[in-house]
Amino acid sequence: MTLQLTARQSNILDFIRDRLDHTGQAPTLEEIGLAMGLANVSAVLKHVRSLEAKGRLLIEPNRSRGIRLVTSHDPMDADTMELPLVGRIAAGEPLFSDARVERTLRVSSWLFRLKPDYLVRVVGDSMRDEGILDQDIVGVHATPVARHGQVVAARVGGDRFTIKRLHWQGDVIRLLPNSPGYQPIDPDPTEDFAIEGLFAGLLRGS
Repeated sequence: MTLQLTARQSNILDFIRDRLDHTGQAPTLEEIGLAMGLANVSAVLKHVRSLEAKGRLLIEPNRSRGIRLVTSHDPMDADTMELPLVGRIAAGEPLFSDARVERTLRVSSWLFRLKPDYLVRVVGDSMRDEGILDQDIVGVHATPVARHGQVVAARVGGDRFTIKRLHWQGDVIRLLPNSPGYQPIDPDPTEDFAIEGLFAGLLRGS
């Protein structure tokens, strides 16, 4: 299983990938430090070594630009995928929009019960007893169709994103929290409401 990256490691990996894509050369440790605001080269090396230990890149010894990314053809990288992390949602927009992508995360496919199409950060702990905590990053399997009892990603009122368990009987739809002190959400038939997808799994500490 692929080990998760810290935010700093993810930013460094994105910088290395961008530099390789645009120049064909890996950056030096000094260039990485300058881009990341790290004055100490030993701190940069520590992050790069951690990325190597997590199977995300290889370091060729005795070369100033000897960083090589692990590609999808490498066995250790075969079970990972790159997914966009969606930021704040604008009123009236679908939950997933290219304009709202904050960054891309490479994650292990084994973490998810369904294949996710994108990631969204949770705000609040209304699903704490489901094991979904504040600031967790959840994978969303994009679909407008869901069944009674499934945990869904939904958009309510145009700009409110929520993860809740769907209660659907007849023509009545409710979104149920699973944490004390929170009330169900009863979408108003006149407001903008959409099921954006199914909860596919989560990342913690990213």
